[in-house]
Amino acid sequence: MINNKKLISIISPCYNEGVAIYDCYEAIKKIFSEKLIDYSYEHIFCDNSSKDNSSKILRELAEKDKRVKIIFNGNNFGSQKSIWNSLKYTSGDAVIMFLPIDLQDPPELIIDFVKNWEKGFDFVYGTRDSRQESLTMRTTRKLFYKLINLGSSNKIPMNISDYQLVDKKIIKEMLDINDLTPFIRTIPFFKTDNHKKLSYEWKRRKIGKSKTLFGTLFDTAMNGLVSVTNAPFRLILVSGFILSVLSIFYAFYNFIYLFFFRPDIERGIPLLIVALFFFSGVQLLVMGFLGEYLSSIHNQVRNKDKVYVKETINFDD
Repeated sequence: MINNKKLISIISPCYNEGVAIYDCYEAIKKIFSEKLIDYSYEHIFCDNSSKDNSSKILRELAEKDKRVKIIFNGNNFGSQKSIWNSLKYTSGDAVIMFLPIDLQDPPELIIDFVKNWEKGFDFVYGTRDSRQESLTMRTTRKLFYKLINLGSSNKIPMNISDYQLVDKKIIKEMLDINDLTPFIRTIPFFKTDNHKKLSYEWKRRKIGKSKTLFGTLFDTAMNGLVSVTNAPFRLILVSGFILSVLSIFYAFYNFIYLFFFRPDIERGIPLLIVALFFFSGVQLLVMGFLGEYLSSIHNQVRNKDKVYVKETINFDD
């Protein structure tokens, strides 16, 4: 019997999520059996070399349900690279690019994603307008998106997440990009302006512990800056210009002050020390930003960040 239902691909990265995998699987299964009965789906779990029992659970699910497809990576490449690599394995008419296994992003939102996609939108994206997290993290994220938009030709919505439904024609365009470490959530905006926003509350994790450390968040943020915007270079240029102008005025002020009042020269030593440390810090900041861009180019040329897939299950060869 020919299946004429549209296929929705769902990608869920996994690293040591053994306690949460089954709940995620059941949530998707329930949605498509009760609310999206006119659609078929494939649930792609990409495992980043988990050290717990995730592999065992995933194999059991794939054995009993062929809609569950597994990608076992040879190492922990992180969620962003895993998602990007998993897009190559999708066969759906539309793709949910990132459904976290911890279900902090509500799986029931997929229903609204699909409804809006059927209205003709090329992609539908979620924004975490309400977050159950600390004020410090919310403020940091807000500053991050403002910095990204400062030097980007395509403005990225505040609090956008990777939780998006993207039409297969946009996925095809995305995969033509030769980038091993893209900032995935922003790429559809550079491919089409036919999109729709859906807001939702990002909830606290109820089961298991988060595997996202500060270093991972920082790496993702720097990758976003390098991939999307030239704002760091513009800030450096503007800062350098302002500092140069201020230095000229300050030098002129000191010349007048010394010429007319002749103060004790030793009074300027503390100021000299402060200026020395300040400009040294500015130089290190500039070198740091340059290093990030050069490192990104270096890794791209050498294919250093390419994801190695060890095994796949339930994919047609």
